[in-house]
Amino acid sequence: MTAGLKNVIVIGGSFVGLAAVKELASVLPVTHRVLLIEPHSHFHHLFAFPRFAIVPDYEHKAFIPYTGFFSSLPNSPNHSIVRAKVISLQKNQVTLDRPWNGSTEIPFEYAVVTTGTRLQAPSNMQHDEKKLSVDYFKAYQQGIKNAKSIVIVGGGAVGVQMATDLGEVYPEKKVTLVHSRDRLMQLYHEKMDAILQERLKELGV
Repeated sequence: MTAGLKNVIVIGGSFVGLAAVKELASVLPVTHRVLLIEPHSHFHHLFAFPRFAIVPDYEHKAFIPYTGFFSSLPNSPNHSIVRAKVISLQKNQVTLDRPWNGSTEIPFEYAVVTTGTRLQAPSNMQHDEKKLSVDYFKAYQQGIKNAKSIVIVGGGAVGVQMATDLGEVYPEKKVTLVHSRDRLMQLYHEKMDAILQERLKELGV
């Protein structure tokens, strides 16, 4: 029975949010439950999105059900995922954009905000449902397939990954990587630049 349990809420179900849920579930007394508030139907593996936007037939693997994660938690029946978006955060309750268990308001003892950041496309997702998100990737892939030449602006980790993936999957296309710094992936070791330059040259980027 969860009726008398006190709520500890985690807002945002990405990497940090899930880590917070796992830690809280392991230390909270049985009088409390963790509620993860997240509008997405599945966990979004954001850092793999750029690759799934290019490499076909793997896009469905970018979205992982939350069910397996919750079933592995201590006192798992007590904890829940709330499919909703928080539109207001007050001192002791949140207001949701849709009803959950008959109400748009959830009282809480403690709140953890792990909403993270929003990246640029294709490393973000406008849709909450897996099917629509998979369709988005397929449309993105088709746009790449139809293009004769592609320009990527930014030689950081994501830009380099996308450029090399494009060179691997579509060697017939003209791929150009535009970067304003002296070295690619400047936050990494300086010797990384020479390795990347050589690989990009091999791929014709």
